[in-house]
Amino acid sequence: MGLGLGIGKIFKIEWQITKHLKISRFFYYNIPFFGKLISVTMDRFLFIVYGIELMSFSINVSKLSITHPGGILLGGNGVFSTGRVVIMSGVKLGGRSPNDELYLKKHKEQRVFEFGDNVVIGTSSIILGPVTICDNVMIGSMSLVNKSITEPGIYVGIPAKKISSQVCYDWISHL
Repeated sequence: MGLGLGIGKIFKIEWQITKHLKISRFFYYNIPFFGKLISVTMDRFLFIVYGIELMSFSINVSKLSITHPGGILLGGNGVFSTGRVVIMSGVKLGGRSPNDELYLKKHKEQRVFEFGDNVVIGTSSIILGPVTICDNVMIGSMSLVNKSITEPGIYVGIPAKKISSQVCYDWISHL
């Protein structure tokens, strides 16, 4: 029974993406020159197969869930979290301005997007950084986050506004 569950895990897209990020980051940070080349090649493969555009070296999330990866743009700006983060299909993370001093500073630190624990980003949402999102935040589908979120709750709209203090933990319970 344990063997069947282990083999089944291999076929889950979420597991494949998580392992890909770990392996790609290992190559990038531990093998001079050729490791970076292998990492970039692996990231292009992830884009071709799953439709996720990212640079693995800039994704540093403790527990990341991407179950429906189509059309996701995480880029190379730096996504950081010590907690659990769920990203739905079509999510885009981008910078407000490439000339913004705070953006340039955070980009250098690889922390343009800092997420707390239990953060869920809904389908086709856009987050323009640099931003910090605190613990226990759900961002509704097709929302625009263009400033930091400092209070737990559910946020929706363009721009995103808090509509509730109630937060659901169903989306992160598997992490």
